[in-house]
Amino acid sequence: MTNLNLLMILLSFALLLLCMLAPLRKSAAVQKCPSLKMLFKPHGIYGVLLLIVSFLHGILSGNKPAMMTGKAAWLCLLILLALSMLRKGMGTAVWLRLHRIFSVLLCLLIVVHVVHAVFL
Repeated sequence: MTNLNLLMILLSFALLLLCMLAPLRKSAAVQKCPSLKMLFKPHGIYGVLLLIVSFLHGILSGNKPAMMTGKAAWLCLLILLALSMLRKGMGTAVWLRLHRIFSVLLCLLIVVHVVHAVFL
């Protein structure tokens, strides 16, 4: 594994963590701390950066067995971002439900991808 690929893996993990912790930005603890509030604000930008960095990770990783689970996770992320772009066209409740479903699915697919890449 190259150092650049390792950097892409770490960046992907950090961006995913920032995306998944976004619901905490409305908590009282985050509201009291301006630096945390600022950290969680660019949620959409983190999602786009995650898409780009994970794409680069996939290219750098090459043809390995975990490639298929990585493609599934990347496709789920792509659908999640596409739904975010269509947010105004659908009701807020419908969009929020779909966003949460695809977010949980993305996390599950990434866990499967990591387990497949590391242990199998």
